[in-house]
Amino acid sequence: MNSEPGIGIKLVDTVQETLEERKTVNVNKKSNFSKHYARLGFFMVLPSLSLFLAFAALPILFVFLISFCNWAGFDINKITWVGFNNYIEIVHDPVFWIAFKNTLLFTFITTILLNTLGFVFALIVNTGARFSGVFKTVIFLPVLLSAVIVGLMWSNVLGAFGAVNQFLMFIHVTSDPIFFLGDSTWAIWAIILATVWQFSGYDMILYHAGIQNIPENLIEAALLDGANRLMVIRYIIIPYLRPVISVVMLLNLIGGLRIFDIVYVMTRGGPNRATEVLTTYMYQKAFSLSFMGPASATAIVIIILAMAAAFFRSRGQEDE
Repeated sequence: MNSEPGIGIKLVDTVQETLEERKTVNVNKKSNFSKHYARLGFFMVLPSLSLFLAFAALPILFVFLISFCNWAGFDINKITWVGFNNYIEIVHDPVFWIAFKNTLLFTFITTILLNTLGFVFALIVNTGARFSGVFKTVIFLPVLLSAVIVGLMWSNVLGAFGAVNQFLMFIHVTSDPIFFLGDSTWAIWAIILATVWQFSGYDMILYHAGIQNIPENLIEAALLDGANRLMVIRYIIIPYLRPVISVVMLLNLIGGLRIFDIVYVMTRGGPNRATEVLTTYMYQKAFSLSFMGPASATAIVIIILAMAAAFFRSRGQEDE
């Protein structure tokens, strides 16, 4: 009788030891599984990481280093270190500041117009009215076109004998053709028009996708409570779309800062530098004058502006 408590205690100890051993085995198994999946995940990410390093990170690093050097772009052995001289050179170049101002103007105006029109078009498409699908297709089609094609098309439309001048003369607004791309006042606005025409459909698709994710019962409840359409847009749709708005605006800002092809096709920075932007200025420095150092410095300025836009967007999200 006295031995039974001792046997019970031994059994309890044995069970506890067995449970602890099983826990240890399970932990080791989980650890091994975690290591296995970590290795698997690394090898799955490796191709994308390699491409990013080869075509993004390393070229940016090379451009950053060249921005402190003097190089004509041909013989790599003739690269010489000049420090901040390239940055000092572009800062003292009045053409750089003209390009800087035009880039900011272009980016600001296109961002406002693209977001406004994209949002309005998304609301129209979201009504589900007759021909809304056709409307969405027509608005989105220019996005699929090359910027070179868009630039050539609008150059003809806005040319001296293009459709716009023909129409203006037909309704007797003017008796002589207006040289939209040859006039310092009109040229930048012509490029803005072509850009907005091409990419407003892209913003429309993003906003339409965001609107589709808004709970329908919220809108229905607001309408039943007496809210009109404008109140629904202001107090329900826009607040729900704030994350989408911030992403779309960031995409538009970065796209505006790196605009090149449509400007080069339509005006090549003219007339008289009226449409010169940072990318055309960089292109001229690099490939027309073979000044790789100042061109690389200009590229770093563009990267800094894009990073600043991304930073302020992230800070704005944290404040919300």
